[in-house]
Amino acid sequence: MTIERFIQLWTHRYFKYTHIFNAHLQGYKAWFHFKLKKAGFSKRKELIAIVRTEHFGDIVAAEPISRYVRSLHPDSHIVWFVKPAYHELVDHNPAIDETFAEFCVTQRRVLLQTGVFDKVYPLQFSNNNHCAKCQVFVDNPIAEKRGINVHTYFNFGNLLEVFAQTADLIGEKVAFPADDNPRLYLQESHRQKVDTLALPEKYIVLHCQSNYTPKDWPAARWNQLVEWLAVNYSYHIIEIGLVSNLSVETPVYRNLCGKLSILETAEVIKRADFFIGLDSGPSHLANAVGTNGIILMGSLGSFPSYNPYSGKFGRQENAVFVRKDGSPCSDLTFDFVKDKVVSALGTGNKKESSTF
Repeated sequence: MTIERFIQLWTHRYFKYTHIFNAHLQGYKAWFHFKLKKAGFSKRKELIAIVRTEHFGDIVAAEPISRYVRSLHPDSHIVWFVKPAYHELVDHNPAIDETFAEFCVTQRRVLLQTGVFDKVYPLQFSNNNHCAKCQVFVDNPIAEKRGINVHTYFNFGNLLEVFAQTADLIGEKVAFPADDNPRLYLQESHRQKVDTLALPEKYIVLHCQSNYTPKDWPAARWNQLVEWLAVNYSYHIIEIGLVSNLSVETPVYRNLCGKLSILETAEVIKRADFFIGLDSGPSHLANAVGTNGIILMGSLGSFPSYNPYSGKFGRQENAVFVRKDGSPCSDLTFDFVKDKVVSALGTGNKKESSTF
């Protein structure tokens, strides 16, 4: 073994085991925090955990569960476990008493094994509970017993229904028994931030990249769509997301990628006339704020056709799914997408000189 390799190996081990030690320490600190909190409860008051730590679209999709769990435990102290990057989606939820910003899954495992929580609702299945640093997976026996995993989950319904089943809140093929429209809890600070952007009166929001390449549509076709919209419609075009991969040269296009928080982005989507995007986190924001959606979708792994949404998007009351069963999103032609967009946008803001 070379000296360089030796240093790399022990550097890796140092950071790994330091992280694991810290995770255990954070777990017991959290136990002490909740033990003290619980000591102040009346004998009948329970401590309840809801665990859905990522991704942000999944957290939005699972939001109706918070209200349903509150209806089951009206007098309990309900804690939602979430990764720190997504805490704002939970912080202002009136059905939740406390947001727990999780350090990693090892911390969660240590904390939950103490038994300090009277009831735990795990909205995750085993092979999407992973810490890369600890190299640890956390199991969900309920999901395992039902056969719900990353290869099968859309066979069990939309995301809300899947998560409710992994928490043993509903049975298989049973509709969610409460309001299934996801909600966001936008604050005045989010509205004030978006006010400073001086957005145009009428605009379409675009989201062009997901966190999973097989869900994406090629950038060249997005460019073509933006240019076509600019020529044929009176809408401005606002792109949101983390980063843009577009190369657009039209004055009606504006790039807001990487400039807004999640809920500030939701406020931008809320004010839009339409949302055009992929099956990704921002489309769940659009569903939650009630903006008309045009969603480009394709086959996903072993799912030739699937529907991740509950609420109005799920029933396609204000959403159009642009897809061909069995074909990936990348195979959707520009003309196919354009025709679907035309039917969704209608003629109300069509430029008089435009031709399709």
